[in-house]
Amino acid sequence: MNRIERYLAGVVASNTLLVLFVLLTIMSFFELVAQLKRLSESYQFSDIVFYVLLRLPVLAYELFSVALLIGVLMGLSRLASQSELTVIRVSGWSVGRLFYAVLKVTLILWVLMVIVGEIIAPKTEAYAKKFRGEILQKSISMGNENGLWLKEPNRYIHVGRVISTTKLQNVTVYKKHKAWLTQRVFAPQAKYVDGQWILFNGFQQDMQFNEVAVKVPAEMDFQNIQQLDWQQTSFEQQTFRFPLDPEVIETLNIESRFMNIMDLYLYISFLKENGLESATYKLDFWRKLANPLVVIGMVAIVFPLIFGLQRQANTGQRVFVGILIGLGFHLFNQIFGKVSIIYGLPALAGAFFPALLMLFMAYLWMRKR
Repeated sequence: MNRIERYLAGVVASNTLLVLFVLLTIMSFFELVAQLKRLSESYQFSDIVFYVLLRLPVLAYELFSVALLIGVLMGLSRLASQSELTVIRVSGWSVGRLFYAVLKVTLILWVLMVIVGEIIAPKTEAYAKKFRGEILQKSISMGNENGLWLKEPNRYIHVGRVISTTKLQNVTVYKKHKAWLTQRVFAPQAKYVDGQWILFNGFQQDMQFNEVAVKVPAEMDFQNIQQLDWQQTSFEQQTFRFPLDPEVIETLNIESRFMNIMDLYLYISFLKENGLESATYKLDFWRKLANPLVVIGMVAIVFPLIFGLQRQANTGQRVFVGILIGLGFHLFNQIFGKVSIIYGLPALAGAFFPALLMLFMAYLWMRKR
């Protein structure tokens, strides 16, 4: 970088980080107020503060794109109001070169935020939910009101409730051969002990269907029926092959948009192998890959606001318009993603179309200005 690029980088980075800090402070305050409703003898104020602090990486990752838009807009607006951009332009810098210089520092900031969002945020979010859940004695949020279902080629597993990453409740395993149910195992409790899952105080029902010939009237078109032989045995402990280990359960306890990209990829593969719905996870996976385009789009939309309205608008007006654009893009991105899932559109289109649309609009706006 030359001196002008370093100066622009300092202005953009300082303003972006300042805006991010302000947004984090505001969102943390709202989160703190929301958690105060659960204040009790077991869930004290210090626990609430610790929980909010654990969620800061997730909040920073979510707010970064909006903070970037406002920060770049504030920094360049200040330079424009002090005629510094005019001096830089007179010295031979084109708008394209200015855009490239600003884009370099924003991509560096984005890489740093990716490290936070992919490595730090999933772990702190999972620990935050585990920490609060243990204090409030709540089970992990997995599955739905009917519990958690898992499907394998010859097995169906139903977990009534996921208490923690190492404790399950009301576990039922159904085994089948072809179209026939051959075994049902039920246990009120399962625990992860010494690297394996163990069922406690349950029972096992083994079923066998045998074909039996019977005498029937001539007008009936079947001669055999299936006779069921079954037996039930109880057990105190029994090993149990469960496809999810505690680390995976801890990861899946967080929302899909907070999972790192590798966990998303592995979980999508798991869902495909078991014939389960994975559209939401695919959308969040491709959104992560579309993030660089979102960053470029956020920077690109700033330049028409700066150079197109350099004389007609002040800094406050530019920032207000930028906030409206940022919030509008975020809303459109969320709505279009949900619509793409509902109507069965490819997850790739649901993730990339809003970012490409923003880039195209910024290009047209800049050409017009």
